[in-house]
Amino acid sequence: MAVSTEIYKESDGQALNVTLSYPTQGKAVAYVNGWLGITERSGNSGEQVGLSIGRVEYQFEVPSGLAVAIGEVVRIDLTALGSAHTPPSAAYNKSAASATNIDLFKATAAKDANNVVTGVLIANA
Repeated sequence: MAVSTEIYKESDGQALNVTLSYPTQGKAVAYVNGWLGITERSGNSGEQVGLSIGRVEYQFEVPSGLAVAIGEVVRIDLTALGSAHTPPSAAYNKSAASATNIDLFKATAAKDANNVVTGVLIANA
């Protein structure tokens, strides 16, 4: 049997539904079902929530010890996740990308005095 030549649009690809394995707060960086993005709402284990994965500019809070300048890429070390979807402070870094150290965002502004960096989500690119 031949493969169909017709392709059907499922969604705009800016967000997808994921099933949580752990309680997770809304509007937080989260790694769920192999996707790194921003949760659209809070949820408990077993619940489905929307995960924003599109290239959108966000304000990210980063650890105080992580200096971030315009143009730098901040990554998440997946080995630091433990039993949670939301990365701990120790997971944020600027080390080289790898299979377990994946891109989160590219800074469009330097970190401010409140440890906030504006950047474009580039996870899953």
